[in-house]
Amino acid sequence: MPTLADITTLIPVAVFVLAALVAALVLARRGAQSKADRRILADYGRVPEVRRDDLSHLKPYHEAFAEAHPNARRLDGTTWNDLGMDEVFLRLNVCSSSVGEEYLCHMLHELRENRGDLDGFERLVRWLDAHEPERLRLTKLLGAVGKRRHNGLSAYLFHAGAKRLKHPWLYAALAALPLSGLALVPLLPGAGISLTLVSVFVNILVYYRSRLALEKEFDAMRYFSALVYGAKAIDGRLGEELRALGIDLKAPLKPFVKTHGLVPGNVRNGMAELESLVIIAKSVFLVDLMLYNHTVGLMLRHARALNALFETVGKLDAALSVASFRRSLPRFCEPEFREGGGIGFSGMYHPLLANPVPNSARIGNDSIVTGSNASGKSTFIKAVAVNCILAQTIGTCCAESFSLDFFYVATSMALRDDILAGESYFVAEVKSLRRILEYCRAQRCAVFVDEILRGTNTPERIASSVAVLRTLHETGSLCLVASHDVELTSILAGVYDNYHFSEKFEGGEITFDYLLKEGPSRSANAIRLLESLGFEQRIVEEARAFLETAEHKM
Repeated sequence: MPTLADITTLIPVAVFVLAALVAALVLARRGAQSKADRRILADYGRVPEVRRDDLSHLKPYHEAFAEAHPNARRLDGTTWNDLGMDEVFLRLNVCSSSVGEEYLCHMLHELRENRGDLDGFERLVRWLDAHEPERLRLTKLLGAVGKRRHNGLSAYLFHAGAKRLKHPWLYAALAALPLSGLALVPLLPGAGISLTLVSVFVNILVYYRSRLALEKEFDAMRYFSALVYGAKAIDGRLGEELRALGIDLKAPLKPFVKTHGLVPGNVRNGMAELESLVIIAKSVFLVDLMLYNHTVGLMLRHARALNALFETVGKLDAALSVASFRRSLPRFCEPEFREGGGIGFSGMYHPLLANPVPNSARIGNDSIVTGSNASGKSTFIKAVAVNCILAQTIGTCCAESFSLDFFYVATSMALRDDILAGESYFVAEVKSLRRILEYCRAQRCAVFVDEILRGTNTPERIASSVAVLRTLHETGSLCLVASHDVELTSILAGVYDNYHFSEKFEGGEITFDYLLKEGPSRSANAIRLLESLGFEQRIVEEARAFLETAEHKM
């Protein structure tokens, strides 16, 4: 049997062991945090691992915004797909939150109309790049907001009214019945107990049936709670610095500052027994359903603040991605905007190419780019188009210098047959070009066309292309066309300028320098490609004979 003296002797040892355990836990936690901090800092400026991903979960915010603001200058779906803008987004995206990802995707669709629309974002990007401790802190705080695919929150930004439960008074009445039954027991025991038991059963049934139908809506509420919590933390840690940059979280947070934790489905007490009691109480008194309706009503009353909160947090996360994107590039510049001018650039390249060949030019007039197969003309016009978009959305160009007007960007490139609609490739081309003409008649555009009207025979293609290109020229827009049809260069001489890409054929091998040159192309390499890729000599010779005589030999 231990004596009091023995116990007294053991107390310092126990205290020491306990202190050592606490110290070890603190050090382990700090070590884990330090490791996470080092990873965040090391990832800044790195090219992200781009994995082809379905981005449908990022589109609802942009689509809802576009529906609410139909007159803004934004890319249409055809141009977005033609230029592979999903891949461009993935190349930029290192956002820590779903809000940031959705807002960055939205930003890349929205073409700004003046320099002032870009200046505030530019100040934020520069500040984040120059202030590493604050950048690290912001990244971690946004990580706490987290990523939840298909979180559904964007629907509440513009259509909260449609999300409210019908007949809210009914839920309040049902919630009051169990209490009414208990109050009735002293007066009418049988009726009071019966009312209590029946109302509890009915309420639990209503709760779980409604909960099943509203699970996605509750997910949106939980993400809303995470957004509010994260925004409060950001404002608390970085609010003063951000307000100096013209970014205020305090005002849009004000209506929602007490909502964190008061959203349906949040049960985080850490004790299983207590959580079970809370869940039972919530189901009996329909707490989650009434909380849901209360929160939706709050969103509806403060819709402007809710939108500002989402936009501000999203912009902070998007700015981190843009700052990291710039650091990851071999060279970049801010665009120079010149009203009424063309497009000029030096050292310009496509952001998705691992080893790009930079090009320089001053395109002040409509232009046709010709060249052999695989010579680089299609990649070039896509690079110009993508940089025009990046210039007007995130104020960043992949070039040493890049100047342009505030153009609306429209393309006709990656078309395909639509079997379900019963449309041929040519019909799809014609519709795409008609849409571009409508854009050009409404505003000044930068138009990019790859292989105009390739879906029909040569004589009609040339005739139709000339007519369409002349009409585009008359609209005053700037048109850049990549084509194999060298006939267009002579027919449209004096209307369209000419550029080309060329190749060298040495020792049975074709090599390309991918450098833009002035003037039309004078070479063709289709038959040489047949030869260099190992086609039978008979096929190669027959192709050459046909080209020389225009008579097909069987």
